[in-house]
Amino acid sequence: MPHKTSNNSVNAVLVRIQPEYSPQEVAEPIRRWKRLTVYDRAQMEEILVGKLIATSAKQIAMFLVILAVVSAAIVAFIIYTLTMDKIREIAVLKLIGTRNRTIAGMILQQALVLGVIGFVVGKITATFAAPLFPKYVLLMPIDSILGFFAVMVICVLASVVAIRMALKVDPAEAIGG
Repeated sequence: MPHKTSNNSVNAVLVRIQPEYSPQEVAEPIRRWKRLTVYDRAQMEEILVGKLIATSAKQIAMFLVILAVVSAAIVAFIIYTLTMDKIREIAVLKLIGTRNRTIAGMILQQALVLGVIGFVVGKITATFAAPLFPKYVLLMPIDSILGFFAVMVICVLASVVAIRMALKVDPAEAIGG
């Protein structure tokens, strides 16, 4: 049964040459034909690998951006919820004269601890799961270091909403006002 296609054009032709001919000898007459480009093996490998790497890098970058946004939202929600659960305690702290800086530091500490725990669990999981992937996954130490700092930045940014809310608490709430 013949293969049916809506496009009858040819995109590429591979030519296997005899050992007595050089790639340039075969390529030169083909270059003179209309609208054809000739690449030798090295050029073609460079084009394919370059495109493959560029496409993969773009996909990975997009995935990392989405992952960072989702992670920030999750951390922000968790820290916000934990802060809301302690709103009366925060009001008591304000009532007894605790500085806003100290309250903000406590919430920031909580966010950073959450980030460290998440990073450690993720790093251990990635290290043990890497051999299970069908393709080799190279985990470089610099990637881990950059990843750790990215997690810390995400946690700091995610804690901003909870800190702002905690600093707006009226100390009168501690006594039921």
